[in-house]
Amino acid sequence: MKNFKLKNLVFVAAITLVATATVVLPTKASAAWRQADNGSWSYSDGDAAISGWKSINGNWYFFDSNSVMKTGWVNDGGKWYYLASSGEMKTGWISDGGKWYYTNPSGDMQTGWLLNNGAWYYLNSSGDMQTGLLELNGKTYYLSDSGAMKTGTVTINGVSYTFGQNGEKVTASTANQNTTTSTTTTSTSSGGSGGSGGSSSGSKNNDTDSSYEYLYGTWTVGDLVYKGSKDDSIESYVGEQFTVSKDGITATLPIVGVTTINPTIKESSMTASEFKSKWKISVSGNTVKRLHISYSGYSADMYITEDDTKYVSVKGALFELQ
Repeated sequence: MKNFKLKNLVFVAAITLVATATVVLPTKASAAWRQADNGSWSYSDGDAAISGWKSINGNWYFFDSNSVMKTGWVNDGGKWYYLASSGEMKTGWISDGGKWYYTNPSGDMQTGWLLNNGAWYYLNSSGDMQTGLLELNGKTYYLSDSGAMKTGTVTINGVSYTFGQNGEKVTASTANQNTTTSTTTTSTSSGGSGGSGGSSSGSKNNDTDSSYEYLYGTWTVGDLVYKGSKDDSIESYVGEQFTVSKDGITATLPIVGVTTINPTIKESSMTASEFKSKWKISVSGNTVKRLHISYSGYSADMYITEDDTKYVSVKGALFELQ
C-alpha cells in the first residue's frame, strides 16, 4: 500500500512538473510594425528582425541591415527602385523632383527606349524622361512635352523637321514662323506619362523680350552649385565656354557642334527667396533677374543677382558663371 501511494505521488509530481514547464515556455511573438523614437519604421516577423525585401499584405518593402524601412530611391544589386513615403515599392510612371521616371512591374528603374501604351519614350542613364530634340548614336529624334516620340513634321522656332516612322530625323528646313507649332502625324499615342517632367521657373512677372548687351564677353561655366539629379555627366559642363556678342551667342550645341545662334531671350524676375527655394542657395539683395534663352529646341536660364553674380542653369543643375 505504501508503495502504491508513493507511485501515485511520483506520478502527480511528474504531471505537475510538465504542466509548470509548459506554462513557462516563451510565447512566439507575432509579426508587427514598430516605430522608433526618431520616426523610422521597422518590421519584425515573429522573433526575427527583417532586412532586405519583404512582401507585407501584398506590397513590397525594403529594410536596411538595421531593419529600418527605406523610402525614396534605393539601389539594390545595381538596380534602382523607388519606395513611396509609406515604404511601398512603386511601379509604372513616377514623378520625383520635377522629373518623370519609369519602373517596370518588378520595380527596377528603366533606362533607354521604353514602349508604353503604344508610344515610345526615352529615359536617360539617370532614368529621367527626355523631351525636345534628342541626339542619340548620330541620329536625331523629337520627343513631345509628354515625352512621347513624334513622327511626321514638327516646326520648332521657325525650323521645320521631318521625322520618319521610326522617329529618326529625315530633313530640316527653315519655316516662315518663329513660334513652336506641330503638324505631326504619328502612329503612336501620347502614352501615360501624366506630365512633361518639367519644372516651374518661379517667375512672378510676365516675360518680356530682352537685349543682352550687358552680357557681351566670354563666359566660363564655373562651380556646380546645385546638381538636381543623379546624372553625374552634368559635371562635364564645368569649364565649358560661350561668347555673347552683337552677332549672337557662340556655344557648343549637342547636335550641331560649335555655332553662333540668335536665340530668343525673355527677361523676367523672381524674388531672392524664390531663388533660394528653387536652387537651395542664398543670394544678395531682394530680386534676381532671369533670362530664359531658347533656340530650336534648346534652352537655358541665366540668373543675375543684385551684386552682379551670374548663374546659368542646364538640365536642372545650377552653375556659377565666371
